[in-house]
Amino acid sequence: MERSPAPTIQKRRIDSIDLFKGIAIIVIAWKHTIHPQCLDLVNVSSLFFIISGIFIKDEPFLPFLRKKIRTILVPFLFFYLLSYLARIVFYIGHHRTLCGFDWGILWDLFTISDKAHYLSVNIPLWFLVCLFVMEIIFWGLNRILKETKARTYVLLTIIAVLYLFFETIENWRTPLMLNTAIECLPYFIMGNLFGLAISHYLIEATRPRFFIAVISIVLFTALQYLPFDISVLPLFKSLSLFMALLAMLSYVEGNQSVIARFVRTFGESSLLIMGVHVIILAPLQPIATAITGSSNLLAGAIALTLTLLVIYLLIPVVNKYIPWAVGKKK
Repeated sequence: MERSPAPTIQKRRIDSIDLFKGIAIIVIAWKHTIHPQCLDLVNVSSLFFIISGIFIKDEPFLPFLRKKIRTILVPFLFFYLLSYLARIVFYIGHHRTLCGFDWGILWDLFTISDKAHYLSVNIPLWFLVCLFVMEIIFWGLNRILKETKARTYVLLTIIAVLYLFFETIENWRTPLMLNTAIECLPYFIMGNLFGLAISHYLIEATRPRFFIAVISIVLFTALQYLPFDISVLPLFKSLSLFMALLAMLSYVEGNQSVIARFVRTFGESSLLIMGVHVIILAPLQPIATAITGSSNLLAGAIALTLTLLVIYLLIPVVNKYIPWAVGKKK
C-alpha cells in the first residue's frame, strides 16, 4: 500500500501572514503596557504558535537542530543577556546602587516551575524557549508519522489526549518550559495540519472570504460567553480568531500603502520586537505617564507608539550589523 508523504512547505512568503504577524506582535507589545481590557480576550502567543506550525520543514535532525539553534536559541540568548544588562542599568538608575540587586535572576531559565512566565529577566522571552522545545517535540512526532497515511488523524488524536490530561500537564513542574511546550503543542499541530491550506484558500477565494470572516468573528464572540469553561476552549478561540483575521487581511494581500508597509515590516521583524520591546518600554512608560499626567490608556498608547518608532529605526541597523541576533544570515 502506498503511503502519502507529509505535506511539504514552500518557502514563498504569504503577505497576509506577515501582516497578521505584524498586528499580533504589536498587540503583544501593547499588552505589556497600559492597554484596553479587550486585548486580554485571547492569548496572542497562541496565534504565533499556529503560524510557526505552518512553516516547519521535514528534514534530518542535525540540519533541523542547527537551524533552530541559529533562528531561535541564539536570538534568545542574545536578548536574554541584553535584558539582564538592561535590568542592571535600570536598577542603578532607580536606586543609585547595586546593593539589593537580585543577581540570581540570570538563572531563572533553569528554574523548575509549573508557570510559563518565570523568566523575570525578560518575560516575553518565555515564548522562544517554549517554541524551541515544542519544535523538537514536533520534529520527533513528524518523523514517526510523516509516511503514515493516517498522520492527520493521529495528530488530532494526540491533541485530544493532551486536552484529556490538560490539568495534569498544566501542573507539572518542569525545566525549560517542557510542560508549557506540551500544553501549547495543539496550536502548533493545528497550524501545521491546516494553516497553509487555509491561507492559500483565503488568498484565492473571493466572496467566501467575507462570510468566513463574519462566521469566525461570531464564533469567537460566542465562545467568550459560553456558560462553562473547558481546557480546549482557548484552542477554538485562537483558531476562530486566526481565521477571522486572515480572512480580512487576505483582502490587502500585497497592498503597498504606508500602513501596510509599516505593519508588514513589524511582521517580518517580530523576533526583534519580541526580544526588545520590554526593554524599550521600561523607560518610555514613565515618560508617557508624565505627558498625560496619569497611568491611563492614552499613556499606554503613547508608550507603545514611541516604542514601535524606536524599534522601527532599529530594524535596518540590526538586520545589517547583527543579523545573527534575529536568526538571519548576512
